Amino acid sequence: MKHLWIAVTAAALTAGADVSSQARRFVDPRAAARADTALRVVVSLQARRLWVVTGQSDTLLAAPVAVGSGKTLRASGRTWTFNTPRGVHVVRSKEEDPIWVRPDWSYVEVAQKHGFRLAWIEPGKPIELGDERVLEIRDQVVGFRSVLGNFSPLPTNEEIVFGRALYVPPIETLNRRVPGQLGRYRLNLGGGIGLHGTPDAKSVGRAVTHGCVRLHDTDLEWLYVHVPVGTSVYIF
Repeated sequence: MKHLWIAVTAAALTAGADVSSQARRFVDPRAAARADTALRVVVSLQARRLWVVTGQSDTLLAAPVAVGSGKTLRASGRTWTFNTPRGVHVVRSKEEDPIWVRPDWSYVEVAQKHGFRLAWIEPGKPIELGDERVLEIRDQVVGFRSVLGNFSPLPTNEEIVFGRALYVPPIETLNRRVPGQLGRYRLNLGGGIGLHGTPDAKSVGRAVTHGCVRLHDTDLEWLYVHVPVGTSVYIF
């Protein structure tokens, strides 16, 4: 019965039926990719390869990719596991020159690597640093307020470290926004996962990401141009 359900659902997917994201998680993505004949993206986590296929087996692009490392990070009662999610996904949107908004785990990794403690900057709650300076937020940027009331914004592309503390800015600040980290393009699959580029070309072909699928620039540009929004992406 399970295999019959998978076959029926895969057929519904390829026929364009409205199948919920919850149902997609239970579909065998390898079987669904084989059953599909429309333009589709197929990703093998084991092979660390991506293919764009149409018809029964007409391969339009074959490319190496970087995939999730599978590592687990723990801090302050929170846990992150960096897997690329298997299943049937859909290209929900495409972006040119995407901006990476740093998640909390990025700061946890830096703190653990350098032995810093984490401190959180909250809107409307200035932090006294003990040297007559105060950390606060103005116009979505973290900076110093002097004893005279003058405000000096901090560089948005640098970590905020004082003493042995790494200060984490609020998610809405410009200090969280990092241009260039995702390459020239991103194909968004939802849930924080996407197909995108990387400034670290040597990482492509390895299991090193935090869940996304990274590609070389030329392969990524081909995807951006030729794969429309709504295309199915099968990851197994």
